[in-house]
Amino acid sequence: MISLGDLYLLVYKNIFEKKKRTFLTVSGIIIGIFTFTFFIFVSQGLSNAISDQFSSLGVNVLVVQPANSGQGGPSGITSSLTNTDMNKIKQVVRGYDYITGQIFYSGQYEFSREKAVITTISFENKNLEKVQSDLTMEAEIGRVLKSSDVGSVYLGHKAANEGFDDKVVTVGTSLKIDGKSFRVIGIGKEKGDLFLDNSILMNIKDIRELADLANDEFTVIRVSLLEDVDADLMQAKIETKLNPNNDEKTVEVTSPKQAIDQFNQILGVLNLIIGFVSSIALFVGGINVMNTMYSNIIERINEISVMKALGATKSDIRNIFLVESSALGLFGAIVGFFLSFGLAKLLGNYLITIGYNVPIYFEFDFFLKIIFITAIFTMLFGTYPALKAAAVNPADNLRDE
Repeated sequence: MISLGDLYLLVYKNIFEKKKRTFLTVSGIIIGIFTFTFFIFVSQGLSNAISDQFSSLGVNVLVVQPANSGQGGPSGITSSLTNTDMNKIKQVVRGYDYITGQIFYSGQYEFSREKAVITTISFENKNLEKVQSDLTMEAEIGRVLKSSDVGSVYLGHKAANEGFDDKVVTVGTSLKIDGKSFRVIGIGKEKGDLFLDNSILMNIKDIRELADLANDEFTVIRVSLLEDVDADLMQAKIETKLNPNNDEKTVEVTSPKQAIDQFNQILGVLNLIIGFVSSIALFVGGINVMNTMYSNIIERINEISVMKALGATKSDIRNIFLVESSALGLFGAIVGFFLSFGLAKLLGNYLITIGYNVPIYFEFDFFLKIIFITAIFTMLFGTYPALKAAAVNPADNLRDE
């Protein structure tokens, strides 16, 4: 019986004796593993990035907005909600931290003769500090906005550094919008949040004057729930209260959690599609392994006969070819995995440099699963050639020789 050490030495010699054939054999496996794992790395990175984006807005948050709201009104303000709507929400929602009105305004700012359209946001003064804390808004230069800061603005990192082409906005300078000047009191730290980093925060009194809104009008209403509250139940209650006519919705209620779930569902479908395409490449790779192993039997029939004549058993011969086929799969899986991880990491680093945080992580458990499954897969394809090799009759072959 062949010892385990001799078995692996023999397999190593047989695989690397013909390097070109080995590479061509495992090329299908490399392509299959590369395609599948590369998409997994990128999709997981996107999923993490999207989750981080929405989590920064508050996972246990509901956003109430007019149904089918489109662009309209001055400078892109949508149809509005009122204090009456907010009071109705407070009647049905139990277990909330705060409920506040929020206004979006899309206007053209001017700084140092450069013009740019930037989204401006504002919250009710009584909840301003809580919302800024929830959104983890921190000033890199200057300070965050206070409820008393009328005529002042706080800029997101990208709005200040990239909003006006090559002009960088600094604390103490002024921005103009609709002919009115606003003093910059703070520049935010970069959060990796596409919306907040590119926005401007303004006092609600100022934004209402710009948008020509009444004192009780808001673009949306933000409902921040306590951690142990059932967000789905509260969402249903708000929709029922504010949509008395089920045939015609007047408001829509959304949550960051819903957006995350929908995005993950889309990624799940894409994962299935890519997995199917990758499995075809793996199947072709398995056929290549079977073909190579079968060719090896024909070429090495004398070697097999001599080994049997010297005392090797059928199980010894079978094990040699089974280990060989699984080693080919192992080699292809390792190469394909690290090629895909390397490329995904380069792509992730490039996206970070242009402002999109798509984290790519190496997960050892995932690596082990890929290696194990591929090795078993190729071993199955090598089973038939292994059994054929084990069935070689040394007496017949050596007599012919």
